[in-house]
Amino acid sequence: MRDISLRNLTESRGFEDEKTEDAVHQCSACGMHDDICPSGQCTCSGGGGTPENGVTAQENAETATTIPTTGMKITKGGDYEIPEGIYTGGIEIDTKDDTTDEVTIRITGEVTFTQPNTIFIDVEHAKLVTIENDGHTVNLSGHHFMDLYNSSNAVVNGGTYITPLRNFIMLFGTNNHLTLNNVDVTTTSGYAVTTGGTSTVVVNGGKYTKTIADHTYVFQNAGHMTLTDVSVITEVDGGMSSPAITNSSGAILKINGGNYKTTGRNCIVNSGYLTINNGTTTDGVLESVGISCIQNNWGRVEINDGTITSDADCTIKNRGGLRMNGGTVATSNAEGTVIDCNGDFGDTQINGGTIKGGKDGIRLADLGSSEVTLKNAAFENNTQSNIHLGEGQTINIKKTFTGTATILTDDPSLGRHITLENEDLSYQNKLKLFSMNSGYIIGYKRGDDGVEYRYLADANGNIVNAVNAKATADLGAGEQELDTATVVPENTLVTVTANLPEGAEGAEFLGWSAVRDDGKELDLGDDPTAHFKMPGCNVTVEALYQGGNVDPVNPGGGSSDVVAGIAAVALTGAAVWGIYETGTGIYRVLNMPGVPMPSNRAGLATLIWEKAGCPEPQTVKSFSDIDDADLHLRQAASWMEEQGLMDDVKENEFRPYRYVTKLQTCLVWDKAKEKSLIS
Repeated sequence: MRDISLRNLTESRGFEDEKTEDAVHQCSACGMHDDICPSGQCTCSGGGGTPENGVTAQENAETATTIPTTGMKITKGGDYEIPEGIYTGGIEIDTKDDTTDEVTIRITGEVTFTQPNTIFIDVEHAKLVTIENDGHTVNLSGHHFMDLYNSSNAVVNGGTYITPLRNFIMLFGTNNHLTLNNVDVTTTSGYAVTTGGTSTVVVNGGKYTKTIADHTYVFQNAGHMTLTDVSVITEVDGGMSSPAITNSSGAILKINGGNYKTTGRNCIVNSGYLTINNGTTTDGVLESVGISCIQNNWGRVEINDGTITSDADCTIKNRGGLRMNGGTVATSNAEGTVIDCNGDFGDTQINGGTIKGGKDGIRLADLGSSEVTLKNAAFENNTQSNIHLGEGQTINIKKTFTGTATILTDDPSLGRHITLENEDLSYQNKLKLFSMNSGYIIGYKRGDDGVEYRYLADANGNIVNAVNAKATADLGAGEQELDTATVVPENTLVTVTANLPEGAEGAEFLGWSAVRDDGKELDLGDDPTAHFKMPGCNVTVEALYQGGNVDPVNPGGGSSDVVAGIAAVALTGAAVWGIYETGTGIYRVLNMPGVPMPSNRAGLATLIWEKAGCPEPQTVKSFSDIDDADLHLRQAASWMEEQGLMDDVKENEFRPYRYVTKLQTCLVWDKAKEKSLIS
């Protein structure tokens, strides 16, 4: 009989390739490898049908060899029985000379094992050992229930096992295989299961309770372990419990559902490959109190489903690689961080799922050459920021991120990069990013080479609407093109360059119209490139042309009556703007008394729709650039499109905040009157 006094096992192994994570093929009856238990020939769990010799399970039970209370050595396969009683000797199984038959041991009553220095079932060599326990309790006073050696295989089906001082089961060496089906285990100071080398453990269901708060884990994995719908209960002593799982370097751990809760010690300490999925009967909840739930030390964690929570400083302390594809990671600590990425240890990819409840959602610090990539995620109820960037840190946000993210930096300054530069076609201007640093907004920069990124810009400014022109300015990140979403601080030097309107070949540049929102005009001269200092209000700058296919009074076309009513003369030089203003002013006095001029398409659509009495459109569309919650604007936009008043919708985009001129407003108003839609 083997006398083992080791308290735990600390063997580890390395993997050269992550392909070693391939799924373990299991027998449908017992969970063992299908090359160990060929399909149709397994009787491990009693559900495999009649054995090849035609002997039924009942007949086997009747002919089983009774194991004496003093123990015995099993050298041949067959059926054995452990009846109720107090056992003073262990059971050694060594069937290396009998490789054809399997060993089945049925526990038929309450069992107490009193020998403190002997393993109860010591498997030295065995093709397969199956323990059948229909609801009985096995009490072990001082040693393990079972140990496996020499590429042996074992299945334990059912039963309750109490190991007050030592481990429940240990796997030594390599290529051992263990399956536990609906087993309840209570340990005091030992592990429930510890494995090393290339051994495999599959745990299906069951409850595993640790009654003393010490450093020993419930499950210690240095091989390949899969836990499905397992419940781990750690008793709290003095504000501390035992940790639940440790996964050693190179080891593979898969958690499918289940429920895990610890206090003062982590649910999981990972240095290998950890995957978290939904289970068969449970979604999976991992919770730690007073400490991070997952401590990732130079390993890789993949989260596909489940809920991971903590009330500590952070829920996941990531010091390695992290892939979040789904599930929920949350904190109940209003001052905590949900996912803390700190150190140059591995890349992080947020591909989906929900991150919620913290002061910060994701925190990045001291990443070095590592990178955090955001592809998709939902941020909920993070009070300070969704993304907290430590000094000098940036985040790689892909075009697949269509949500909204608030961003805080520890080192705010004009021009400070927020995102990494783009790697493909332009998209970053569409990212919905908002600065949580006072006095800053998140600006957009795209160079002539197509490279773009987001950065911190001065929030205290106004916008430039450039019509038939390109407007540029240096907002802290170098010269960049301005659009109607770009805030330009007061006194910033703005450069405007005239652009020939599309389809207007041969037209002659006449000059500039530049009007402030306060009604004052800016004199930009008559050069196609002009400069001005940004005032403390919005500015509309338009390059004016004549000749070719361009009508300087009505460049967009429209009602000839209106055009005639405004102006229908040949114009030259800067007089164009004066006549333009005079013409639109006359029309407004005659036809739109007291009607405010909208500045964008959303305002124009709402103005005409409300003037028509807010009629219900035939179909209320969902525009990609209008929030579904903004029913008022969606109704207005849908009705305007149906009536042919604003029918230039492209690819389901209404472009609600695109600038409209006074002339465009007059033309749409006149068209609505012609259709008797407004009076």
